[in-house]
Amino acid sequence: MNRGARMLLQLFAPAAVVAAGAFAAGGLLADAAQAASTAGSYARLAQCLQFGGLGTAAAMLVHSFWRLWRWERGREPQCPCGGLLSRPQHSRHGRRRHCLGCRRPQPET
Repeated sequence: MNRGARMLLQLFAPAAVVAAGAFAAGGLLADAAQAASTAGSYARLAQCLQFGGLGTAAAMLVHSFWRLWRWERGREPQCPCGGLLSRPQHSRHGRRRHCLGCRRPQPET
């Protein structure tokens, strides 16, 4: 896997996981609603859970596209390899960012 593909996977995979989790949780609650006699309340909860999860996934996708758009124009911090840097993280070595392409840690400047 090359650096660009790894970077895109790390940007967009969390939104895909949230969307899949929303569908799975909504499907499980919908099945529970059919099995139970109180189908009305569980079905409503399943729909709300699915819409909430899909809305969260859509917001995560928009944020990832926004970061990618800013990175392409040079407005996001970049690694010397040219990859996009993650959010700052605290460690015993101070604040650091990890490159989403080559995975090397970079000191926060």
